[in-house]
Amino acid sequence: MLIALVQMNNVIGDIYGNKEKILKFYEKAKAEKVDIVIFPELAVCGYTPQDFVEKVEFRNAIERINQEIASKTDNNTAIIFGTITQRDENVGTGVYNSAVMAFDGKIQFIQDKTLLPNYDVFDERRYFESAKSVEIFEFKDEKLGISICEDIWNDDDYWKHRKYEIDPVETLIEKGTSLLLNISASPYGYGRRKERFEMLSTLTKTNKIPLAYVCTVGAQTDLIFDGASMCYNSKGDLVKIGKKYDEDFILFNTKENYSPIVEFEGSFGEEIISALTYGLKEYLSKTGFKKVVLGLSGGIDSAIVAFIAANAIGKENVTAVMLPSEISSEGSIVDSEKLIKNLGINSLKIPIINGVNTIQAELSSIFSGTEPNVAEENIQSRLRGLYLMALSNKFNWLLLSTGNKSEIAVGYATLYGDMNGGLAVIGDVYKTQIYQLAKYINRNEEIIPNEIIQKAPSAELKPNQTDQDTLPEYHKLDAILTRYLEDYKEYHQIVAEVGEPDLVQKVLRWVDLNEYKRFQAPPVLRVTTKSYGYGRRFPIVQGWRK
Repeated sequence: MLIALVQMNNVIGDIYGNKEKILKFYEKAKAEKVDIVIFPELAVCGYTPQDFVEKVEFRNAIERINQEIASKTDNNTAIIFGTITQRDENVGTGVYNSAVMAFDGKIQFIQDKTLLPNYDVFDERRYFESAKSVEIFEFKDEKLGISICEDIWNDDDYWKHRKYEIDPVETLIEKGTSLLLNISASPYGYGRRKERFEMLSTLTKTNKIPLAYVCTVGAQTDLIFDGASMCYNSKGDLVKIGKKYDEDFILFNTKENYSPIVEFEGSFGEEIISALTYGLKEYLSKTGFKKVVLGLSGGIDSAIVAFIAANAIGKENVTAVMLPSEISSEGSIVDSEKLIKNLGINSLKIPIINGVNTIQAELSSIFSGTEPNVAEENIQSRLRGLYLMALSNKFNWLLLSTGNKSEIAVGYATLYGDMNGGLAVIGDVYKTQIYQLAKYINRNEEIIPNEIIQKAPSAELKPNQTDQDTLPEYHKLDAILTRYLEDYKEYHQIVAEVGEPDLVQKVLRWVDLNEYKRFQAPPVLRVTTKSYGYGRRFPIVQGWRK
């Protein structure tokens, strides 16, 4: 059987534009004389539609589109696409995340999603009902076993601990399916593609059955979908893989002998830079921004963001703003200017000395009798934020926030200052990993100046300041944060692994107390399995760790 996998980039809510794209790819499939063309999960409405699902008008419009797509099919090329379906039922919402199969001008078969994820960024139980049954469908001498994303992530032969008691794919195999088809919307996180490969390879090898697994591509706000759809033979060999971070039309003949593919994931630096570049490009494209602006401090974080922005939308569309104060070192300006030259981006220099002095003078009588502290220091950061937002408003440039995951975790950032922005580009990258990205960027030539990489990190809000005046060394901090944020380990477990009980207690307290800052932060591009935002939900007011 000849199958086409359409690795499609859609826009959430643009159901009519998505429909036209689906039909265009269907015509291409017909021209290629394909037997079945398959599209990703919720291809019609985009993943994840969140509370759009609760709008009756939205669901009814999708129902009409489902029928329109089906009406365009012929008897030779079938189509399977992910969408929302609804039924009038006595119990539950009657709304389903479904795979619809159509040919000969009408819908012939619907398989609903069985396993509805309810963790991290997934909240499908809020919107959908689980499938009432799992069935195979016979088409052109094949017994098709159709599943949707999470349905295939519960294989007993791969997972030591399964999330769900039932396994829809196992049911399909028991019912005699000869070909597995899975439509997916699986967000990117570093290492996820390797896990996907190993799990699907185990599944197909154990059950001696071929698989076509189509994944969506694109980015939806903070979620990045990397594509890389995969096809396996009955030996468990990966024999076809889609493009990474791009749409693709992949032909897979289940009877053809393909050579196994062994390379499917790059180095950490390559993957993360590619993902963040793509995520930023997609965010700008889908929100309508053409240009970006960012504050350039002379530090490594803003340098990495500037590089990513230049690669995402072109150097001519990036403006870096230097905002020196009396505290700023000469090196921060010189190093920033060198980076600007290396990248070829636009730049502005706006000294903030007079503004800071004016604000401090206005506050002097109110602050009289108190010791200077972060309130005075943060005037600089907030004034920079004011200038950057003014430029963003005036010229319709998206302001990029440049904080890293380590800083955001412990609150080493200023609300309404350096946390200003429409998108946090590296907010899911730890500080120690930032240096790995710089090394990758400079692998062939010096793009990020060595002076920036080698200098001690500093907020430069008071004389001779370094981050380590307040924070532990970043390798120690990140060792604690990864265990607390990614693995959900608690104090005693972390101390058993890294030691330093006093430091661990201090860091965990910092994380918990600064939830209020993260609640007000811009969306963060997600490149790990646990980022800030929708996928990490903790109350601001709480008494777990006082």
